[in-house]
Amino acid sequence: MTEELSVPYSLEVEHYHGDVLAISTRTPRISWKYKDKVTDSAEVELEITRSLPGKIEHKEMIRTQTINNVLFTWPLQPLESEEQVTIRIRLIDNGIFGEWSKTLHFEVGILEYWDLLGKFIGPSWFEGKTDHRHAPLIRTEFKLKAKPVYAKLYLSALGLVEGVVNGRKIGKDVLTPGWTCYNERLEVWPFNLTDELHEGKNTLGFFLGDGWYRGRFGFKGGKVNIYGNKLGLYAQLKIVYADGTTDEILSNADDGCWKATKGPIVSSDLCEGENYDARLEEPGWQQSEFDDSNWQAVSEVNFDTRKLEYPSSPAVRVAQVLRPVSIKKIGDHNGLTDWQIDLGQNCSQRLQVHIKHSLAGDTIKFQHAEVLESDGRLSTRPLRRGQQIDQYISNGKETYFEVKFAMHGFRYAEIHGWRGDLTKEDIVSHVYFSNMQRTGKLTTSNQLVNRLHDNALWSLRSNFVSLPTDCPQRDERLGWTGDISLFSNTAAYLYDVSGFLSNWLVDLRYEQKRLGTVPFYVPFIPLAEWTEPKAIAIWGDAAVRVPWSIYMETGDKKLLSQQYYAARDWIEEVEKYLSEDGVWDRKPDYSLGQLADWLDPTAPADNPVKAMTAKELVATAFYAKSLELFSRMSYELGFDTDKINQLYEHVRHGFLNRFFKNNGLMTSDTQCAYSLAIAFDLLDDRLDLKEAAGDRLASLVRSSNGKISTGFAGTPYVLPALTATGHVEEAYSLFLSDKCPSWMYQVKMGGTTTWERWDSMLPDKSVNPGVMTSFNHYALGSVAEWMHNTIGGLKPLTPGWHRFRIAPRPGGELTHAQAEYESPYGKIVVQWQVTNNELVVKGQIPFGTIAELDLEGQSIQKLRAGEFEKVVPLTN
Repeated sequence: MTEELSVPYSLEVEHYHGDVLAISTRTPRISWKYKDKVTDSAEVELEITRSLPGKIEHKEMIRTQTINNVLFTWPLQPLESEEQVTIRIRLIDNGIFGEWSKTLHFEVGILEYWDLLGKFIGPSWFEGKTDHRHAPLIRTEFKLKAKPVYAKLYLSALGLVEGVVNGRKIGKDVLTPGWTCYNERLEVWPFNLTDELHEGKNTLGFFLGDGWYRGRFGFKGGKVNIYGNKLGLYAQLKIVYADGTTDEILSNADDGCWKATKGPIVSSDLCEGENYDARLEEPGWQQSEFDDSNWQAVSEVNFDTRKLEYPSSPAVRVAQVLRPVSIKKIGDHNGLTDWQIDLGQNCSQRLQVHIKHSLAGDTIKFQHAEVLESDGRLSTRPLRRGQQIDQYISNGKETYFEVKFAMHGFRYAEIHGWRGDLTKEDIVSHVYFSNMQRTGKLTTSNQLVNRLHDNALWSLRSNFVSLPTDCPQRDERLGWTGDISLFSNTAAYLYDVSGFLSNWLVDLRYEQKRLGTVPFYVPFIPLAEWTEPKAIAIWGDAAVRVPWSIYMETGDKKLLSQQYYAARDWIEEVEKYLSEDGVWDRKPDYSLGQLADWLDPTAPADNPVKAMTAKELVATAFYAKSLELFSRMSYELGFDTDKINQLYEHVRHGFLNRFFKNNGLMTSDTQCAYSLAIAFDLLDDRLDLKEAAGDRLASLVRSSNGKISTGFAGTPYVLPALTATGHVEEAYSLFLSDKCPSWMYQVKMGGTTTWERWDSMLPDKSVNPGVMTSFNHYALGSVAEWMHNTIGGLKPLTPGWHRFRIAPRPGGELTHAQAEYESPYGKIVVQWQVTNNELVVKGQIPFGTIAELDLEGQSIQKLRAGEFEKVVPLTN
């Protein structure tokens, strides 16, 4: 009988996936899912075991209704600092007990800041005040009276850190502790070292690197020492023995047990690359009994430990391993050879190379780039100063080399100064991004469409490395607010980005309060013409749009409320810039003004802001949309919406009066202008005007001869606007065109990621001459949202996917498609196939949700949990 009851799965605490070593709340919420149908009479039983490390466990049983499976309120007394919890659940139905779920384990972090007892420590030698400084090693030895039953390390750094315990790497994470607004908050990461420690002498060792903290970062020369000029390590190791006694190993400059020296990393820069001199290695330094008498004492680095907090975002880890698809020799000199490698995929990755024939003193250089020039060599001009060059100086010993504190965006690499043969077995590449859970998929009968979707997916992965950046390869790599403002809905379908983006939004709020507006990128560094942040549409609208995307993904009002005031302050700030008629036409007081439809394909290569669509039109449309979203946000959180709704109507009418002519045409007669007016619902009470706008947009698309005519602002909305006004054929025609510029042009030209410019590579296969050219930006990949909604037919109707729409609209000679989404309630699957002039739609709906099946020519049908199938005739 137990097999008839669904076995709950995906048991989670808050928005973490899997076990967690340090949460920051005493009353965490619990979620789980059901694979199969659940009866109305069933209940859920939770077995919750609690204990402090080394103490007696206490077990409690709780029952609740099956519908409470999403963010179930903590049912017991609040947890204590460092308390450990295990939970498993099962269904009970009329006295029949189902199978237990897999067990979830989580722990509470140290909650009182005064119990964070370590100090930040760093090298005591003078390092100079510029970049390219020698990276230090820090070590300590300690003795344990017995093997511990529990050992947890809290680790952080001013800079980047990689730890080693008794010769073994600590954890799987890289670029620890990630990038946050270090002046405001710094993440401290927990690691379980119980299995790595033993009775007697043990050793902790740490590599430190400059990272975002003090390394050179940013374009036009960038900046160095952004947050400080001294690296620092924080380590706190708590030991619990079987007899209940404890020890603590704390980083400090007082007890003489912590020492530092200059290590083999001669210099390290996230963008420019890392220089490693193996001749400076000191074998055994990561083990006990090492003679460190020539190492120097560490010094204390001042940092307020009250700013330490536990991460809500997943760590950056290896997510995939690539092997070369081709290796070719490109040079020979003095017994050394040069090689070019193609890994087949552009992404954020690092080479791991088996070095086996080198002689002591050999210098091997690794250079990385996204594409090749027409002469077949690496295209490095678009990288600007961030040349992505790593260098290894050999000590003559066989080894495997991979950098520690650099990250590269590339598909191709050249290796210079190699001795002997180089084979595919000598090289792997590790793909890195923040370890989020994949949630959404889409496949179709058209392989080019599938490749385009994969390109958007790979650009997300490449740029979701600690924070949402615009590009992973050149000297920039900043958290631009405009890119994620446009892409957040797409991202929220493809991955569970709730923890990742919520973490970044904390810094957005901090920078907004510090600077008086939402800056161009977060964290903010004053650079060149971007030194003085001013309010600009789309970029600043991220304060509203990104939290709303997370809320639609999760249905979590707690996360929404945490960002409410950032959204409110943005809305109130922009209100001051409106003209009397409600139009945002006040030009920001800096050189570029509104960026608006940035990178409109008609804009000159050296002037990406010169778009066809009026900037004040774009700005007003986006502000109107933010007002609408903010009104919905306020309603969900129980705030009064009357004033917001009045302001929205004022702005909307101002938009209509200012930007529509008496003949129904818009003052900017462009694809972007009509797309925004339609997709942002600004014409919903003027159906005649909406129909005319849709017809004009379709006419512009037809006359464009398959070429896209929108930049950042219009691209996410041109296909939705066509679809919403009944022009599905034109939408598919534009979508599938491979003329330059278009989405499929990028695919036809061999792109494996989404490009920054529509023509980052020109038809003659030369690289766009603009100084700002990237082959890995996700903004134009926001077309994937339309693909999910229209080809796949999936779209949420209420926050958290409690209600969603199934409304595929086949076209473009596609014969079948399948969309999947792992919602908070479980997996949603929609499959459709065109056969014998019929549309066959089937799939599955998880427990706790309601689907609205909306097929063309049919009345809307409500579907509940379970499998379904529907066959309807195709309309001509």
